[in-house]
Amino acid sequence: MSKALLYIALVFIGACSGRKDPVGDLVRDLNRYPEYSLIVDDTRIDDGFFPDYYLKFQIMTAAGARVAGRDSIVYEQRRTDWMQVDSGVYARYENYVGMVVAAKGKDGRSTGVSQAHPPGYQYVGNPQYGSWGAGGFWQFYGQYAMMRSLMGGWNVGRDDWEGYRRHRERGQPYYGPSKGGKPTFGSRGVQTEKTRPQFYKRQQQRRQAFTNKVSNRMGQTQTKSSWGSRSSRSGK
Repeated sequence: MSKALLYIALVFIGACSGRKDPVGDLVRDLNRYPEYSLIVDDTRIDDGFFPDYYLKFQIMTAAGARVAGRDSIVYEQRRTDWMQVDSGVYARYENYVGMVVAAKGKDGRSTGVSQAHPPGYQYVGNPQYGSWGAGGFWQFYGQYAMMRSLMGGWNVGRDDWEGYRRHRERGQPYYGPSKGGKPTFGSRGVQTEKTRPQFYKRQQQRRQAFTNKVSNRMGQTQTKSSWGSRSSRSGK
């Protein structure tokens, strides 16, 4: 590579690495709400000489409002546009698709990416939102059906919820119970495979392409090594 091309490459990499984490700006804006959940909705990598990395978020907010002459809490959902980030920021969130990476409850308590968890779990166990039903599963009241829909219809059991609480107190991410060695939520979760089939398919294809690339490089290395050994023997 010429010095000019090397300089351009270094400038480009430096510019990309300067892209800040968009979650900080989103949280600063969301703090005006008494409650919110920020969910990683999707991720994308556009391949090229220098890959471009993107994140998209789903936002749920709750605020007081007058509905039919009564004080109520109104929940709203929206999605951001694609946000370009650098590789380091992308790596911070790539495993949390479908999970909450920042949240604030009505009690003012906040959580961040270190306590990433499935959406709606912070409302489980609160009698204002539902109750424990038959079989030990949480049932949201009808007006809070949005919470269950965010989970893709997943039923939260008592042991599952206790696991979430333990991880939250330790400051650890919680992916839900493990099924056959796979998590329930997150980018590799079985629930994510059901609720985001296109994303899951893209991830599988990308991982397979990476595996094939590594295999091809290993094969080329072995071929060169074998050729070098034969050349060395023939030169003796």
